[in-house]
Amino acid sequence: MLHESGNKSKWGTNPPLQSVSMFWPLVLPFQITFIVLFVAVIVLSVYAPPKYWKRFSRFAFYATCSFVAFIPSCTGIMLVIDAYRFGDFSYASYDEIPDFRSRRYMPKAAANISMQKFPNGYYARYEIPLKEFDGYLDDLWERYAERSGSQRGDDIDEGEIAGPEEIVATFGELGWECPTSAIIYHSPTEMDGGGATYYVDRDSAIVLQQTGFW
Repeated sequence: MLHESGNKSKWGTNPPLQSVSMFWPLVLPFQITFIVLFVAVIVLSVYAPPKYWKRFSRFAFYATCSFVAFIPSCTGIMLVIDAYRFGDFSYASYDEIPDFRSRRYMPKAAANISMQKFPNGYYARYEIPLKEFDGYLDDLWERYAERSGSQRGDDIDEGEIAGPEEIVATFGELGWECPTSAIIYHSPTEMDGGGATYYVDRDSAIVLQQTGFW
């Protein structure tokens, strides 16, 4: 994330309280589909039969076909893209995470990161020195408290211990080795409810993170 001066800070490269459109997963498939069909319409209008049609008639015909095919084509392209941008990933460090959305609310000192990404957030498991995590969270609140939809300590489970049942209910289906207990912390929250919940095992210095953005 950025200081006002524009230099990189310990938070990374993306301010956590910056809004993310809920429709962002559709943008890239839409763009690719539009470009592909547009080029196809132009090429077919110029070179494809029926040659006895006037060029404008061919253009109108293929443009109509592309309009009908747009949603199925966009859906197919999105399924292919989603197979690469959502799902299970592993990174040795924060710097290996390729997309800025998956860096949101993630401390730069995180290492050995397991992550499951989905369109509106991610789950993560990583190792981090406790001093680094505590400093990250303190600085996060110091920097963004005034813009947060909630204040530090407002959540009733802040600082409470999450037992094995709660941890399994949240992270159990991900196939990760999880601690049997952890202390719960919360990030500042966006006005639309986005933010992160951290489950910190202070014995093993392992953090489980649940992040959402809209």
